[in-house]
Amino acid sequence: MNQIKKIGIVGLGMIANGRHIPELLNVENCIITAICDIDENKLKSVGDSLNIPNQFRFTNYNDLISCDEVDAIEICTPNHLHIPIAVTAIKVGKPINIEKPISIDLPSCKPLLRAVKEKNIPNMMCFTYRFMPAIRYAKWIIDNGLIGDILNVDVEYFKDSGFITGRRLEWRFQKEKAGTGVLGDLGVHLIDMAELLAGKITSVCGFTDIIVKERQKLDSDEWARVETDDYCSFICNIENGIRGNFVISRCAMGKPNSVKFDVYGSKGTICFNMNNPDVLDVYSKLNDDWNKKLITVDVPQNFHTTQEAEFIKMLCGEPCDLLPTIEDGIRSQKILDAILKSSKNNSWVKIK
Repeated sequence: MNQIKKIGIVGLGMIANGRHIPELLNVENCIITAICDIDENKLKSVGDSLNIPNQFRFTNYNDLISCDEVDAIEICTPNHLHIPIAVTAIKVGKPINIEKPISIDLPSCKPLLRAVKEKNIPNMMCFTYRFMPAIRYAKWIIDNGLIGDILNVDVEYFKDSGFITGRRLEWRFQKEKAGTGVLGDLGVHLIDMAELLAGKITSVCGFTDIIVKERQKLDSDEWARVETDDYCSFICNIENGIRGNFVISRCAMGKPNSVKFDVYGSKGTICFNMNNPDVLDVYSKLNDDWNKKLITVDVPQNFHTTQEAEFIKMLCGEPCDLLPTIEDGIRSQKILDAILKSSKNNSWVKIK
């Protein structure tokens, strides 16, 4: 890779500063040339830290997208803005990297589907866990038959962020801006991992709940109703007779960020905790060295990469392994919608 790619970032919140920017700064053949946010304070803070000239600090995403100093767009905004920003970028022929979930619901994705059909523009979804070494090694183990046929997966994602003292009614708690709560924010990672490792989800039966019912508004002392889920659990059928069990909560006291994913096969088991993504707990009957019990193994170095490194490789036309695309994002949105429908109707919902 020898061509420097100029990256523009729309949305300068937690995910941009916590993942996108640090990872991009560690990729040699790219540079962040422009930023955009409606918050002038964020523009100044991030712009100053990155030495972005004032003329490339925008409050309107259209201006960043049309900027000649931007080759590709990172979309790190609230969910309801993903589609309009992505469509605008695709129409002018600029590649995009979109944060998850892709939107607030499946019908809102129609303009993006039309845009993608009209122009074949490189694109990527930010299903971050696909780039974690434990996931990539787990897929290699499964694809090479080392745990046999998958029988079931057991997954949990617990956080205590719903109980942060003084946390107000930010966009994540508003249905028109977020679509879903913890289901789309955290659960979508689990859904994508399950389909990557085990196969397509064919039907779901879910339950969602709002634990913290009210929060103070951002701009006043007035309290308002929380509209998106804090807790979700669902069971599902996966192709080839595989079963799945998922539990997601942001109201789990004592667990700042705990992601456990267990895959049980006919000849072995894989267990990993994403708090330690460089190792796997593995048992396989195919290898006597594993002594017929779970042992911890280090993930080989060739399975290590980052989300942003793969995005830049894609922009440079290099082969990218396990790259998630808009198609994967829309697929996951379909499943999110089905889980919400199942919770509302108290019934199984098929994924068409």
